[in-house]
Amino acid sequence: MSTAHATASSGRPAVMRLVPAPRTDPRSPGPDWGDDAVAATTGPYVQGSLAVDFRDRSVDSFFGPQATPTPELPEPGAWARRMIQAVLETYDGTRSADQLSRWVVPEIRERAQRRGQLARRRGRRAHRPPVVRTLLTCLPADGVCEVSAVVWSDGRVRALAVRMCGVDGRWLITAWELG
Repeated sequence: MSTAHATASSGRPAVMRLVPAPRTDPRSPGPDWGDDAVAATTGPYVQGSLAVDFRDRSVDSFFGPQATPTPELPEPGAWARRMIQAVLETYDGTRSADQLSRWVVPEIRERAQRRGQLARRRGRRAHRPPVVRTLLTCLPADGVCEVSAVVWSDGRVRALAVRMCGVDGRWLITAWELG
C-alpha cells in the first residue's frame, strides 16, 4: 500500500516510524563485541556514547591496587618500627596525618588525625616522644605481615597490633589496634 493510497483512503497522513539503519559492518570475531552484545546494552542508537565497554569488571583489578609478594617488599620489621613511630607521633599531635597517606588506609589516617587534633587542643605536655620497645613480626600469608609491639606512649606502656599488606610494591597498614 503506498502512502498516497493510505492518505486518500483514511483521510489522514500515514504515520512515519523511525527504524535503525541496517548494520553493514562485518561481524566482529570477539565473543563480547558481537552485534547481539552491543545491541542488548546500548540499543539501536549509539550517538553520544563512548566506545568503551565498562561491563567487564576484571579491568579494575588490572588498573587498581596490585598485591605484592613478600620477597618484593622491604624488610617488615624495620619498616613497621618506623611506621609505628610515625603513627604514634601523629597521635601525639607532633606529626601531620597527611604524611601517612601513602602508608596507611584512610580509616587509620583519619583516626590518627582526630587523635592528633585532640592532642594539640589539649596543649603540649612535657613528655618524651613515643618509643617502640619490642616488636614481633609474623608472616601468615604471602604479602601479609602481622606485627605485635609494646610501645611507650603518653607516659604509659601499651600493646599494639598491626596488620600490613603488600600493595603496589610497598607495605600498607590495613589494621591498627592500640590497647
